[in-house]
Amino acid sequence: MERDMTPINGVTYYRPPSGSEVSGLDGKVVFSLGPEPIPLLDEDYRALAGQVPGYDAVGRGVYHALRQDPGCRYCERYAEMLKGYPHYVSELASYILMLGEKDVEVPYLERRVKLLRIFSLLEPENAHFPLEIGVTLLDQACRFSALHLSTAALFRAEQYLDRARELAGDQPRCLTTLAEVSFLLGKYDKAASLWRALLPEVEEQAKAELKARLERIDRGEVPRVPAVDYLEAIAGAMALREEGGYQEATAILNDVMADAWFALEFPMAEIPYLLALCCKDLGAAADARFYLRQALRINPEFSEAQTALEQLEP
Repeated sequence: MERDMTPINGVTYYRPPSGSEVSGLDGKVVFSLGPEPIPLLDEDYRALAGQVPGYDAVGRGVYHALRQDPGCRYCERYAEMLKGYPHYVSELASYILMLGEKDVEVPYLERRVKLLRIFSLLEPENAHFPLEIGVTLLDQACRFSALHLSTAALFRAEQYLDRARELAGDQPRCLTTLAEVSFLLGKYDKAASLWRALLPEVEEQAKAELKARLERIDRGEVPRVPAVDYLEAIAGAMALREEGGYQEATAILNDVMADAWFALEFPMAEIPYLLALCCKDLGAAADARFYLRQALRINPEFSEAQTALEQLEP
């Protein structure tokens, strides 16, 4: 493999002779190959026998490469080639819709981001795709199983949402999501500016909530540290608990809960629930019950907390 190419499992890069062309769909699709190397599946590369790869082989390789790494070297060129394979484009769209219609685990959110990034390459001036990437990354950043990645996910979300705003202006969904991301990152002036731009667009109840948040920002009533730092701290506490560091985890979670403005802006039932588990591990059943009741006040539908409370009731 050429040294400047992106390593992709199952792919061998092929540099076509000058003037090579590929044609398919009964001549309806014709495009030139090169000068950049073309990703081919290993088995298709081995089957070349000195011949230029055909339409199907090129399509399989390009599709695989983009799905594995939509930021790979020459990704823009590969995306342009993929437009000649409508069945693959349709398949990508179906996957994105499927992953967006149900509550999925973090690995599937990561897969959705990759697929959306391919469409962003196919239609670089379409604001829908960077917006959906930003929304998905925000969702991922707030999932408890992925809190250790929240900082990177939120900064990436901000970049894509800024791009969506450049392309389509102040769409309410874009402004709302970008404001939430900005607030989590501790960029309070940016968040406030976005929420003020939203005020004329929202209903009265939402307008009152936005005005209250803006007033808190104006008064400096914001978390002591950016909320994303607390998310990373919670991830650290979870890791400590898994390693048996119950006291250390408890100290971190108590510090997070002690920030009243973070608790107000982000009422997360999982935090007192985790504290309850630590107390249970330490043999402090009464404290565990206290935190479980607190978790259920935040989220009465929190079934794990309800079950744990029932098990600890005297």
